[in-house]
Amino acid sequence: MSDYKETPVQFGPDGSLIGIITTPAEGPLAPVACLMLNMGANHRIGPRRINVKLAREMAGRGISCIRMDLAGLGDSGPASGSEHFLTQAVLDLQAAMNLIQTMLGVRRFIVIGLCSGATNGLSLAVADSRVVGLLMFDGYAFPGRRAQLERQFRRALAAPTNPAVIGKTARWLQRKFSAKAAAAAAPHIFEPDPPEVTAAVFRRSMTQVAERNVAVLLFYTGTMHVTDRKRDQLGPFANEAFTQRFEYRFIGEIDHSLTSMESQRIFMEVVCDWALRVSQGAVAASAPHAAAAARSGGQFASSRPAVALQRDPVI
Repeated sequence: MSDYKETPVQFGPDGSLIGIITTPAEGPLAPVACLMLNMGANHRIGPRRINVKLAREMAGRGISCIRMDLAGLGDSGPASGSEHFLTQAVLDLQAAMNLIQTMLGVRRFIVIGLCSGATNGLSLAVADSRVVGLLMFDGYAFPGRRAQLERQFRRALAAPTNPAVIGKTARWLQRKFSAKAAAAAAPHIFEPDPPEVTAAVFRRSMTQVAERNVAVLLFYTGTMHVTDRKRDQLGPFANEAFTQRFEYRFIGEIDHSLTSMESQRIFMEVVCDWALRVSQGAVAASAPHAAAAARSGGQFASSRPAVALQRDPVI
């Protein structure tokens, strides 16, 4: 007999959003539920089906989860409105929280944001006080000059035996010296914000969630020869007062896409341990303003969210 139950759901204002709710097979529910969303444009299952595995492991420990596709991704239909795609992501996640409140009676939420999902998770945490926990996996990163130089050196040493690096270098040279190849290169879909804008929004957003005592785990991996000393990935923010209130983990042995079974095991162990600690510290009863938000459809005003510096890998 399994430790979980799974229920497919169709929700949102026009019923275009698709998700799977995973709950414990028996026993009481934890006072928090977990939101899992897309990593970039990938399906809601996550890399190597990690969201599926994690949701079932969480349910075995009493924590309910919903893994969902944001509007226009995976099985979900496109948004009917014309909101900015980051604003739309917040609205979609709020719709998922409203659904969980109605179905399970849970009023507190943890968001698991992988890579670009960290941007959506932080935006939601700023916009909605029902979020009490936020995990950002290889999300925002501001490595300093020393960390960047060391990474470049390690990559250079690995290049002669790394097929991915060799292929990427060959394609770059082709675009550099061939006008035809350069013209055929796929353009960027979105124009990223300048680094100083991203840094300013990160500072403002993280300060807000720290003031609300949201539990935050900044989780980084050693993908592409990244090293870490004294919170390298936070760069100029490493010693800020707000970051001192958050947990920080760097595990060089696992990679961004959780390729190996051992990487997945470590990832799930870290995430489940953190989620249980957040759950044990959460208050089951909803705050008045959170309940009012649920009654009004969970709509909260927010400024344009930030764009993460980390990018989903494209090979």
